[in-house]
Amino acid sequence: MKTITIREDTYLALKRFKDNNDSFSDVIDRLVLKKGDIREYAGALRDSPFIDELGTISRDMRSSGRARV
Repeated sequence: MKTITIREDTYLALKRFKDNNDSFSDVIDRLVLKKGDIREYAGALRDSPFIDELGTISRDMRSSGRARV
C-alpha cells in the first residue's frame, strides 16, 4: 500500500469514473492497465468543460510565445 498526492481536479475526475463498490485503485487500474484500441477514446471529451479551458490556455500560450519573439 502506498500513499499518493493528487490535485483536487484530478481527484474529482477520478471520482467520476468510480462506481459504488470501486476503490480508487480499481479506477486507476482500469484507466492505466486497459489495453485496446486508442480509437475507443475518440470524442470522449467532446462534452467536457475542460475542452474550452484547454483551448483558452493553448491560445494564451501561443500568444505569449509570439510576444517574446
